[in-house]
Amino acid sequence: MSTTSSVTSTTSTSSTSSTSSSSSTTSLDFDEFIQILATELKYQDPDDPVSGTEYVSQLAQISSLSALSDISTSVTNASAFSLIGQTATYSTTDTSGNTVTGTGTVLSVTVSGSNTYVNVGGTTVDYSDITKVGSDSTTTSSS
Repeated sequence: MSTTSSVTSTTSTSSTSSTSSSSSTTSLDFDEFIQILATELKYQDPDDPVSGTEYVSQLAQISSLSALSDISTSVTNASAFSLIGQTATYSTTDTSGNTVTGTGTVLSVTVSGSNTYVNVGGTTVDYSDITKVGSDSTTTSSS
């Protein structure tokens, strides 16, 4: 987004606050947009002001991205819930950096914020770590 790059090029203090807020969430909401807008207005060049239509355009882009993020999360959750009762294989990395794989029946799905976790045979793994669903003869990819 041009808003973030504009803030980044203007001051390091603004850059830090906008970077930390965007890394803590997956999408910008209206309040964050207003904070960025206020910072941009505060530090804009008076000889070259930004037009109001550009701000409206940026708000529309943020709204679209937020809606797409919501849709993506809904599709991921629906896909995860459809795995319950099926055999799934996962591959993940443990805290030591070793690759851990396992296979089992999907027992449950947990949604926490924007994260979706799948309980495969008693082990909870991130939905994105599922590498195979079904037996070898009926394998489908989940990601």
